[in-house]
Amino acid sequence: MSGLTPETTGPDPIRALVVHEALSRAVAGDPHGGGMLLVPMLEEGRRSTWGLCCMLATAAMSLGEQQADGGMWVLEVENSATGESGTPEDMPPEVAFASRFAVAYANGDMDTAYAHFAALSADVDTDAGEIRVIDGVLALFLMATATARALVDEQRNNPTQDKD
Repeated sequence: MSGLTPETTGPDPIRALVVHEALSRAVAGDPHGGGMLLVPMLEEGRRSTWGLCCMLATAAMSLGEQQADGGMWVLEVENSATGESGTPEDMPPEVAFASRFAVAYANGDMDTAYAHFAALSADVDTDAGEIRVIDGVLALFLMATATARALVDEQRNNPTQDKD
């Protein structure tokens, strides 16, 4: 796994605060501003980007569905054109990366998560590779934002929640 594991990349409390702030801004309606907070982590290189992906995957999967029988996390895909069940191959590449990475990471399958990350970042030193990494991380960020927004909505709509 090339030495990149959650243990070798963090958790860094400052980076976790930056990701939290980025998600907070995105949920509050400023996804661009939130996403821009993540740019320095991307610019620091693969190790930092791996750590960022791990944090975003954790946030993205906090509302995921675990299969009762095997305890594995799954992400159901629906083909938006047909309404039928779909596969990651039906998704744009960056969304397929984000979903596959997030599910592998949530399942504790670091070898598979790293394989997806390595494939995404293999040619990061080229313009096309850099764009692919940015798009993949952005897709993870948007998944995490959607999850955070759902959590906020759930809390706001919970009639039993204490109101101060």
